[in-house]
Amino acid sequence: MVLDNMEKNSLASLQKTMMAFLLKGETIIEKSIVKQGNVSNKTRLNIYKNAYQARLKEVIDNDHPILGMYLGDDLFDEMVSGYIDYSPSNCTSLRDYANQLPLFLTKQKPFSLHPIISEIAQFERLLLDAFDAEDAKRYTKDELQKLSPSDWLALTFRFHPSVQLTSFEWNCVESWQALKKETAPDPAIKQTNNWLLWRNPERLTQFRSLNEEEVVLIRMILNGEDFSALCEYLYNRTTDQDVSILALNYINSWLDDGILRSFS
Repeated sequence: MVLDNMEKNSLASLQKTMMAFLLKGETIIEKSIVKQGNVSNKTRLNIYKNAYQARLKEVIDNDHPILGMYLGDDLFDEMVSGYIDYSPSNCTSLRDYANQLPLFLTKQKPFSLHPIISEIAQFERLLLDAFDAEDAKRYTKDELQKLSPSDWLALTFRFHPSVQLTSFEWNCVESWQALKKETAPDPAIKQTNNWLLWRNPERLTQFRSLNEEEVVLIRMILNGEDFSALCEYLYNRTTDQDVSILALNYINSWLDDGILRSFS
């Protein structure tokens, strides 16, 4: 890219040329830097470039503290450098900068050789999503008890915006928990687990594992199915329990967790 008389170019062109230096090392921007003092333009630009990369590293470090502990300093630095090259910042908010980090870790060796690394990164991003979700009124058991019996069959539910439903193929959450407690995690083990994450009324993120039955019920609710559909699903799975009581037990547990937003 050749630009003549850079001083007369638009601010947008200067910004583009500056980003070409920061991301690709193209040095044409040096011609637009006014020389000051005894520090060369090249040195001044490199100071800015180092600060730019340090800021992005700080963002990843803040978003993924447990991942950093899992990798150790050297591998974490290698990951950050690789990710900055892989995914240049193009967001107005640094909150979203590392959104592609889990995907990067599935593609880039040596990290891709250990899938649990990507899953730990994904888990931490889901925790961020739960924490940053919008506020909404949470329903209580007292409000549910005010409903008349005729309302129940067609009753539908909605979850709080912070609710995240996911599954992992490795013991990434258990490893995360161990490191959070400053204990050594177990070796990576392949195991399929379903997890629910949310932000509680005290604005703290929580998570717990789910059995397959609860996963199906949650997905049914997300798809807009009503209480009668939940009961029908449970009826087809069990013969020795009152399915309405079983469904109510799940609903009460969701109310205790504070993850139901409203029902209609």
